[in-house]
Amino acid sequence: MKPLYDVIIVGGGPAGCATAIALHNLGVKNTLVIEASDYTAPRIGESIPPDSRELLEKLGIWDAFTAQKHAPCLGSYSSWGSDQLGFNDYLFNPQGHGWHLNRCAFDKFLALQVEKRGGALLKNTHFASLVREQHAYPIKVLLRNNAQLRCRFIVDATGRSAKVARQFNAKAKIEDQLVAVSAYFDSSDIISANSYRQMTLLEAVDYGWWYLAHLPNNKVIVTVATDPQTVKDKHLKDPRSWQQAMQLTQHIQPIISQSTPSSLHTWVAQSAIMNPPAAEHWLTVGDAASVYDPISSQGIYKALKNGIDAADAIVDWLDNNAQTINQYRNNIGNNFIQYLAQKAYFYSEEQRWPESTFWKSRQQPRQ
Repeated sequence: MKPLYDVIIVGGGPAGCATAIALHNLGVKNTLVIEASDYTAPRIGESIPPDSRELLEKLGIWDAFTAQKHAPCLGSYSSWGSDQLGFNDYLFNPQGHGWHLNRCAFDKFLALQVEKRGGALLKNTHFASLVREQHAYPIKVLLRNNAQLRCRFIVDATGRSAKVARQFNAKAKIEDQLVAVSAYFDSSDIISANSYRQMTLLEAVDYGWWYLAHLPNNKVIVTVATDPQTVKDKHLKDPRSWQQAMQLTQHIQPIISQSTPSSLHTWVAQSAIMNPPAAEHWLTVGDAASVYDPISSQGIYKALKNGIDAADAIVDWLDNNAQTINQYRNNIGNNFIQYLAQKAYFYSEEQRWPESTFWKSRQQPRQ
């Protein structure tokens, strides 16, 4: 580890690694990715749409990705706006099918692609704070292990925590407070027709929605998404209560049957945008820049796209052209506005529970 870098990226998930890979492809090789984990802990976000292929090709990692043999996702079934299941497939998508990811393997894969290109990557390393000073490398980064580094530009890829952006007094504007509680099952323990194994299943209920997907390594994820108060009222963080709620579903229950989750994972899934998402010497990518409802299935796609776009902006900024950074910031905001409208439209398709606070609060975009 050397003390001076052109770009330091804090966070080694899809957004951070995509930024590092894209920077390398553009000739910026003096970079460092700082990752707090060792890529073994469970990570939420397991599906990517067919259009992700274009981004992986642009990063130059498409062939390596296909060699990972992630499970294909052919589309989705949904009980949304009706008790009956509807079907949406990728049959006519020119990019082909999507993918159910082994998320830990995918993140490790991206980190390896950074290292294969000569990029520096530190695992199990925690960002502490930063100071901006008068210096050729003006951002001094302080790590929890007391190490100090300097860079010309810093990227926040720390997810919803946005640890770097907050050092610059940026604040998140939160649009809603969705919470998700997920369980993992062994696919051998559940009943599932072959038609479900390459599809996702989405089922709306009066207090939110449930989601099921088959993952690689014979795993199945089942998630309930709702408001924080409902999680508390229904005790959905308790495996037994979660199981009882799942048993009342119409389409998820016949697949899971009596299987019981050994543990649950709770995660915040709010919609939010960082204000501002970029400024002089820094920018945000992925969930640090903006967070979308998981119903959009755009989290990882957006992370990869942000990384590619951020690299273009950073290269121009290092070449004393700040215009692209301004365009990047504006694009983050405009895309978020479009997302809110699409989200409201999608939620408004469900009209079976007109008095439900959960549904009413999401059927009009907040101003």
